[in-house]
Amino acid sequence: MTETWSHLPDPPDRKPRGRPVLRTLKAGTTVFRIHRLGRDPVALNWTARPDRISGGRFDSLDGSYGYVYVGDSAATAIAETLCRDLPLEGAARLVPWTRIAQRALSRLTVAGDLRVLSLRGPALTQVGAPLALTKCGADAYETTRAWALALRRWVPRAQGFAYRPRHDEDGLTWVAFEEEALVAAAEPVPLTEPGVLRLVRDVLHAHNATFD
Repeated sequence: MTETWSHLPDPPDRKPRGRPVLRTLKAGTTVFRIHRLGRDPVALNWTARPDRISGGRFDSLDGSYGYVYVGDSAATAIAETLCRDLPLEGAARLVPWTRIAQRALSRLTVAGDLRVLSLRGPALTQVGAPLALTKCGADAYETTRAWALALRRWVPRAQGFAYRPRHDEDGLTWVAFEEEALVAAAEPVPLTEPGVLRLVRDVLHAHNATFD
């Protein structure tokens, strides 16, 4: 099987003529985040990510904005964090144990209504973006981050993006750019905690993967 979503063009120089679709992520919504142990689960990450060596899909290229990623369920957050960069082909789909041992799961609550730009389904066409924007692998993250910069410029009212995880059309993921957008609903739980580790294993198995 050949990787289908390998090519993503650069964003256009001018704002497309479509009508961007803004949705509301309502205050009080429960969301989930996978993050490094010891990191404040509600704090924005302001790290500049100028290349694809590390970081996520819509991180800031130059550190000009902060970002935090959450999922609509614990399983979605696990899949988006641990499975997103797994190849679509090949027999070995292994997540290194260190990626699990260094992370925790947090249950959070949306502090206030957030206006999020929809980047799924036909809404993608309204901003001139192909499906590859949310489906390409990490080798194209420099380009996805250029798109994030352009989208924030074209739609300044957007306080975040909503999109489907790369390997899970059943889940929904958000990236928020607003300080204090989230509040902690419970203490973070290490992924190595037995109950959470069972969930991690089940999610990985559902994605035809495991940990080594």
